[in-house]
Amino acid sequence: MDCIFCNIVAGKFGTEILAQNEQAIAFRDINPLAKVHILVVPRKHSSTIAALTEEKELVGLFALVREVASKFTDGQFRLQFNSGEKEGQTVFHTHAHVLSGRAV
Repeated sequence: MDCIFCNIVAGKFGTEILAQNEQAIAFRDINPLAKVHILVVPRKHSSTIAALTEEKELVGLFALVREVASKFTDGQFRLQFNSGEKEGQTVFHTHAHVLSGRAV
């Protein structure tokens, strides 16, 4: 499998990691849709949020979402998961979008 997010998790691209924990990492989206647009990605591959079923991984993912939102936003943000091609998912590795500030 050649998953870009798995490669980022593995450190193959030199992506700047903004925050991390045992279950997830966070980095800036390369095509931001808001002033703050950070992706929070589980270290373990799963195709969509619906496929991420282990409690420890879910807790770790959402803990990192909270940390990133606290550090990079003023407390007001959107959290978005796209699940499936018809719903706009383009990378089929679970990831949360933390967005804040409507204009890029």
